[in-house]
Amino acid sequence: MKISTYIIDAFTDEAFKGNPAGVCLAESQLPDKTMQAIAGELNLSETAFLLQNEQDKNVFSIRYFTPTVEIPFCGHATLASAKLVLDVLKNDQVEFVTGHALHLFAWPETGGRIKMKFPLYETVDYQTDNSLYHALGISFPVNTRFAKALDMLLIEVENKQLLESLTPDYPQLLASTDTVKEVVVTAKSDDDEYDFYSRCFCPWIGINEDPVTGAAHSVLAKYWGNLLDKKEMKAYQVSKRGGYLQLKITSDTELEVISQAHVVLEGTMHV
Repeated sequence: MKISTYIIDAFTDEAFKGNPAGVCLAESQLPDKTMQAIAGELNLSETAFLLQNEQDKNVFSIRYFTPTVEIPFCGHATLASAKLVLDVLKNDQVEFVTGHALHLFAWPETGGRIKMKFPLYETVDYQTDNSLYHALGISFPVNTRFAKALDMLLIEVENKQLLESLTPDYPQLLASTDTVKEVVVTAKSDDDEYDFYSRCFCPWIGINEDPVTGAAHSVLAKYWGNLLDKKEMKAYQVSKRGGYLQLKITSDTELEVISQAHVVLEGTMHV
């Protein structure tokens, strides 16, 4: 079996920046075992598997796999998939239907940008053991919240400098909790370029630090939107690769995300 396979850097307009995702365009439904094996072979934080709807060329089923597990939603792999469908396949719009029945939409914008419609997630207060903060290198968190829909913990810290300096102990972080799948650490911006900054750590799903995380911003947008009293914000994830997102809250449950992506590799997977 031959599968058209791409590596696409998301949340950037440059090669080797942002967050790389694998995107596989299948001609028929692949077994779960095969998709997991391919994701392990590509060894990127996420690989998306697309299957075009036979009745509507603008509709694709999409599933997301890390090198070790399937996950319900991945923002950067969705952006990478949108780049493939809109720029390579030349569709004028696309609707992705996830394995968990989320409907995600994307359209081309001017200047090579892509607009996407993502879900928006609420958070609740959360009490955690100090061992988790210690594993992250955080002594005095400003606030801690939990998004149950993604099993994602949000921790606000005092400033960007502290955020950038974090060097987590990943084995200790793994041992600190079994109820969290990802931790996003965030800080308010003290400059005019962005509204807030973040980093995302997820060793529980096989990724120590995710370079740029779209799903995390589906949580961060509501959190910072409430604190800053804003509907439109600019965000930057301060990983080594780095990446930006333009955010607009359009309702209590929906978020508009605008960014870019860059195709770095196109080939054929022989399975």
